[in-house]
Amino acid sequence: MKRSVSFFRSRRFSSFTLVELLVVIAIIAILAGVLFSAGSAAIAAAKRAKAANTATQIQTSVLNYYTEYSVYPVPSTTTTDYKLTDASSDGANWSALIYALSGNINPYNGSATPAPSVTSFSNTRAIAFLNLKSSDVDKANTLNAPLNPAQPNGGNPYFNIAIDSDYDGVLGTSPSAVTTMPNFASPTGTWQTGGGTTTSGVAVWANCNGNVTTQTNANFWVHTY
Repeated sequence: MKRSVSFFRSRRFSSFTLVELLVVIAIIAILAGVLFSAGSAAIAAAKRAKAANTATQIQTSVLNYYTEYSVYPVPSTTTTDYKLTDASSDGANWSALIYALSGNINPYNGSATPAPSVTSFSNTRAIAFLNLKSSDVDKANTLNAPLNPAQPNGGNPYFNIAIDSDYDGVLGTSPSAVTTMPNFASPTGTWQTGGGTTTSGVAVWANCNGNVTTQTNANFWVHTY
């Protein structure tokens, strides 16, 4: 049976051409790229906000510890300002501090199993000054050190903290200065070590630039001073 010419014309024009398909695919790819970029930016912002919140929680918990015990949670032999860094080498000391601030409880599993160096700190009344989720701390090597959710790739997984454990009322200046406190006074420029000064008694800061391991632009950091 013969089909009319109009039938074939309508069928031909109702189908997509190769060019039209390529255009549609290109548009979808562009939209996917835009959505991915927006999603990545939103995730990065959320991680940064969480890091800032955790930094504030840690600072507040140390200050509350001081209010309760009239001393800071530092090793008993400490005579100068105390500092813990974001390096893995300080993980055990961070673990001990978080254990004590959490009321002598390991926040990862809720047990009373002490961290490796917990004997350096004391919370005799077992008061929970800090409440962290299990996902907020490092379970590796029995550590419960606080993880920086926006940590740079390749290292520096924790926060930095400085504590006025010589009780001179200030951090970041002589005579017993924590000389590696960053200076965030110029947020559009670069911070310099030894430039930080605060009278808060406790300072916490963290690198939230997820692309590189080192970055001295203040905009990539969260800090409590």
